[in-house]
Amino acid sequence: MKRPAAIAAVLLFARLAVAAPQSSAQSSAAAKSDGENYKITVHSNLVFLPTRVQDKKGGTIYGLKPEQFIVEDNGVRRKVQIDEDPESAGLSLVVALQCSRSAEVEFAKLKGLGAMIDGIVGDAPHEVSIVSYGAGPYVLGEFSGRSDATRRALSRLKPCQDYNAATIDTVYYAVNMLKRRPNHYRRAVLLIGETRDHGSRSSLHEVAAELGVTDTVIYAVAFSPTRDEALRDLRYGDHPPPVPVFSPPPSSPGNQASPGDADSAAPVQTVYKQKTPLFAWPPQFLLIVNALKGNAASELAALSGGEYVNFTTQRGFEDSLQRIANQIHNYYMLSFQPESDQALALHSLRVRIAGYPDAVIQTRRSYWSGILEPSSGNVQ
Repeated sequence: MKRPAAIAAVLLFARLAVAAPQSSAQSSAAAKSDGENYKITVHSNLVFLPTRVQDKKGGTIYGLKPEQFIVEDNGVRRKVQIDEDPESAGLSLVVALQCSRSAEVEFAKLKGLGAMIDGIVGDAPHEVSIVSYGAGPYVLGEFSGRSDATRRALSRLKPCQDYNAATIDTVYYAVNMLKRRPNHYRRAVLLIGETRDHGSRSSLHEVAAELGVTDTVIYAVAFSPTRDEALRDLRYGDHPPPVPVFSPPPSSPGNQASPGDADSAAPVQTVYKQKTPLFAWPPQFLLIVNALKGNAASELAALSGGEYVNFTTQRGFEDSLQRIANQIHNYYMLSFQPESDQALALHSLRVRIAGYPDAVIQTRRSYWSGILEPSSGNVQ
């Protein structure tokens, strides 16, 4: 199977800088300076769409043929192919668990998470990394294909005393973890936390653009904040009162990371980001960015073609994970080749099924035909 990879990544800024003139010579100079830090990189000439198809009662519709899928790229129908055995490619999964705010109240409901992760990854080749997050992401367990390593990483999950829950930063970080994997596995993030983001520093434009070119699917399982924190959110909004400095969850005794130990707790890692060049974002892209400010968990899942569910009880959490396990093993991997000379822009996607007008379809809503990548170095 071909690796599900991002669509051909090219220098988006070069075109948009011409199409959208800067308001002054100063801004033009700034844009030019920014653009010099980026390069052209080609990844693939295919767009991949992990697609789940259900009937009105929630049952999966099997046996569909490529010609039954009506895939429209900016309104233009594309001829699609179906990977007959996507499971054979394996799965790389990052499990991101909120440890801040009211997350501690929910920990008791996460019993058996290790076994549920086993159900999600299935019997195919796989690797799992565990990350917790508050003010930022912290790796509790590096990628491993062993169930005992996953459970050991989960045992390191501890409450972190912090007001923030940097959901968007963490997803951005997890997606980049997956991009660096040396294998050809499918890529997914299982996000367990609150619906809203609190305190992320990553640019929403960058995160939304990254999801528009990556084949990573986000599965979000959300809980609601406690009453006290909901009231505090109403009072302070996006400007919370000062809080104690965040400290990462401690490692278990004897589990300190050592070189070459892929299953030990990794040191705290900083989220890096590149300065975004100056250009005019398309209006439909701004709608996506604004949606991320509301229910971040739901929008991240929707952008990637994943699943969003919420829970209030332990049984609800278990049912949510079972639903995700069913989805991750029952989907169609569609792909199509876009026009080689198409304009660099955000493209909208629409998928329908011939003969099934009432089908419920979950898939990506958009993709970028180009993306900027740093030429060298990291900038905080």
